[in-house]
Amino acid sequence: MKIIQEKRAYIEEFQKLSIFKFMSATEILHIISDSELFHYDDTEKIVNQGEINQNILVVVNGTVQVNVREDSGKDVYICSIEKGEIFGEAGMFLRVRRTANIVSLDESVILRIPRPVIMRFIKENPSTGNKLLLVIIHSLLKKLRGANQELAFEKMCEVQFGDLDSLLEELSDK
Repeated sequence: MKIIQEKRAYIEEFQKLSIFKFMSATEILHIISDSELFHYDDTEKIVNQGEINQNILVVVNGTVQVNVREDSGKDVYICSIEKGEIFGEAGMFLRVRRTANIVSLDESVILRIPRPVIMRFIKENPSTGNKLLLVIIHSLLKKLRGANQELAFEKMCEVQFGDLDSLLEELSDK
């Protein structure tokens, strides 16, 4: 991980991202001035499962992967997050442990926006701040919808013990 000092050099990239698309360059600069911009190499860890922080992270460039470490120590792939998407939104609303590890899949540039920066921006710019909150909520709802679809699929594919009994009965000599 390397801190990128010259965040202004990325202003054109920031303006293309959904979280900033509706903001003026001045408003974007207001947010990024108190945020941190990082460069990650491939396979470099960005977020550790279990840590507590209240930052929203924005993928400015690159792709990151979300993995959950099971109690057995095995990493389970959840999804990939691409350029323009945000993650860590729950930290905006709750002080909770991170539920997954986030790892850079290639060279990635990530903007880390601390909760106090967002809260101050919302207070100072209520109209634009409301739009910012809607983008964050939309991102959470999109992820919730994906999780609900996965749960529904798992439920539909649930193996029934009756299925096993049926197979065993077919194979028996009776």
